[in-house]
Amino acid sequence: MVKSCVYLYDIKMDKLIKICCKEKDQKFSRYHISEISHFISSFFNFLVSFIFGPCNFVLDKPAEPILLINDNRRGLKYYYNRHRDDVPSQYTSKKLNLADNLSDIRNNNDIDNTLLFSTKLSDGYAKIEREDEKKYSLKEIITINNNLNILYLMRKPCWDIFNNNCELDYGCTMSFDGIKKATKKAFKMKDCELTEIKAKGYKKGYLEFESKEDWMKKTNLFFSSDVNIQNFAELGISIESSQSDNFDDEIKSIYNYTEVGKVLLKFREHLEPTEEFIKDIKAAIESNDLEEYRKITEEYGQFIPTEVILGGRVYFKDVTMSSKSSATKSRQNSASVKFGPLNLKVKVNSSKLKGKSKFYNFNNMRLLGGSHPEGEKFDEKYWIDSLKDYRNWECIEFKNPVSIFQLVPDTLCKMPFKSIGKRILYTCTEDCDYYLNKFKKYRDFELKLPRNILDIIQNEEADCDIFATVVDTEDSKNIFFNCQILKPKAEKGKLVKPRIIIHGIQKKFQSRNLKLKIKIMVVGYDTDFNFILPNIEVIKKHHDSHDKRNFTSTTLSNHDLMTRNIPFFGIPILENLNNLNKSLIIGHNFRNVDNELKIDMFSYCAEKSCYVNLPNFTFCTLIIDDPISNSYGSFSFEFSMLKKKPFVDLRKKFTSHLNPKYISLCLSNDNYKPFFLKQKIEQIKIKYVDCNCGKTCFVCKNKTLRISSKDENNIECIVYNYKFTHTCK
Repeated sequence: MVKSCVYLYDIKMDKLIKICCKEKDQKFSRYHISEISHFISSFFNFLVSFIFGPCNFVLDKPAEPILLINDNRRGLKYYYNRHRDDVPSQYTSKKLNLADNLSDIRNNNDIDNTLLFSTKLSDGYAKIEREDEKKYSLKEIITINNNLNILYLMRKPCWDIFNNNCELDYGCTMSFDGIKKATKKAFKMKDCELTEIKAKGYKKGYLEFESKEDWMKKTNLFFSSDVNIQNFAELGISIESSQSDNFDDEIKSIYNYTEVGKVLLKFREHLEPTEEFIKDIKAAIESNDLEEYRKITEEYGQFIPTEVILGGRVYFKDVTMSSKSSATKSRQNSASVKFGPLNLKVKVNSSKLKGKSKFYNFNNMRLLGGSHPEGEKFDEKYWIDSLKDYRNWECIEFKNPVSIFQLVPDTLCKMPFKSIGKRILYTCTEDCDYYLNKFKKYRDFELKLPRNILDIIQNEEADCDIFATVVDTEDSKNIFFNCQILKPKAEKGKLVKPRIIIHGIQKKFQSRNLKLKIKIMVVGYDTDFNFILPNIEVIKKHHDSHDKRNFTSTTLSNHDLMTRNIPFFGIPILENLNNLNKSLIIGHNFRNVDNELKIDMFSYCAEKSCYVNLPNFTFCTLIIDDPISNSYGSFSFEFSMLKKKPFVDLRKKFTSHLNPKYISLCLSNDNYKPFFLKQKIEQIKIKYVDCNCGKTCFVCKNKTLRISSKDENNIECIVYNYKFTHTCK
């Protein structure tokens, strides 16, 4: 039986304490050691970590202790020995030659890679780096005491120790209380790339917040501008939206900090999914139920950081700078609350807190990693010295997070996002200048999308579609706008850049300089599994120009959208722009007749001022299956007192009037004259166009009814205002 024994010798009391136990029974051993830890210095815990590690060697006198460590701070000596009763065959004893250099001893497997040689100094111990071992012989570093050859060893920090302490192979979720570890383990870390940061790890700076999302990122220890981090921050906010009220004080807070980074761990390539995780994913795929995927993220986390910096960071509230940025902050009814992993304190207005968000004001410093005497003024040297012991290191920064679903085998990874369905992947609002100085001139506007979104659009598996709407910020009179998507076919090696084709339509041409706002929405399969945006469905209908029609109708597969109060809207998609179609404006409206929902589409030529045959195009209808309640509305048309013209008053539902909105019109009859919708800042109006065919075309013969006040029950306007938008630059 192999036993591990620890001898604690109190020099002042002349008392020796011996602790022995079976080596495999580590929990029992640590329990007994902890009982006497009240008089043992922190260095003893380092020794405890060492003695339960591999130790398959002895010095010249095996019966004597092979490890002696002095701790002058407490007047204790620590001895370690292994008593061998019935030593099993896998344990061996080796004598070390004092003349051998250290690299030879290591190469002979006398000392494994978890240990470092060290030399005793007057005030401590100095490790010998691996690359320097060939410069020293064993005789040069041992200490002779009472005729004993004493070898000092140091435990080398190992990734598996950090993984066990910090649960690095567990999934995570961002929250207002800091990073949250999952309850179930999604991965097992098989290896890790560990890099010492050394002198570059020391930093000083300020921690400031630009937005709610920025606050979420930084308080969850993400500091880079990675797009995935932004997505997971928005996801954390969307999940805990109830805590997002009265958040100005948190965003205005400013902290100064000192940071000491010790090691960088990289392990993306070494994460292996657990059997239980794979089993749960397969069950979710078979169920074809989105809620099963949500349950997986609740149990296993949403993402896992694949790079982590360990070390220490100390925070201080910059009272002067914070007071300047928050002059109106209340100083009354204060309470102390916890700030995620930082444990910072702040005085907050209890009438505003409402138990939702947790934020902090520093009366004292707060440590993340390292140690410091309680109640004393911050001693940076003492704190930095404490970080020489790797057991005092904590996670101070997370990097490169990926969805937990992205690290499963490719054959399994592709199945979930197909079964989940398409999502809204990105939205933004862009400013557009439209110089309409020539008749028939349209605006070809290239979207300024981030590179990662362009890459997603390029990805055939994502199968992306783009929707857009436009509003004139100056409410110009006698003009309205129509937009179409130009999405060229993807060519191998070339990046597809979608564009918006905008037509300004006037009865009588007038040169104008227009200021437009365009809202863009990209939808597709969420290959990153963000689970952040509403459930959607996209229905595509392709029209072939060989049909030679200027008006056509097609039936949607969903028939109960109106009764279920589900918003939907559509847009035409062109694959190319040429002389045949560059002047064509494709209009549409929806029609609900006998519980059958149809799309009516027509084509108008701005150059010839008449209805013409529809070109080749694809019409995409977007259905929002799970909309946010305050993001959409259904309106009846009102009619002005004088001109009796129909309009929708947006002020009754939406406060942000400059923000472009997605609009659909649903009719109940099929004989209405085609029209376009003009979106103004506060209203939506109906606009008709004149046709110069002499009443000979299909539209002019068969579609003659104009909307009037008698049609109040036959027409409905659906307005959707999606709010999670990015600002495009």
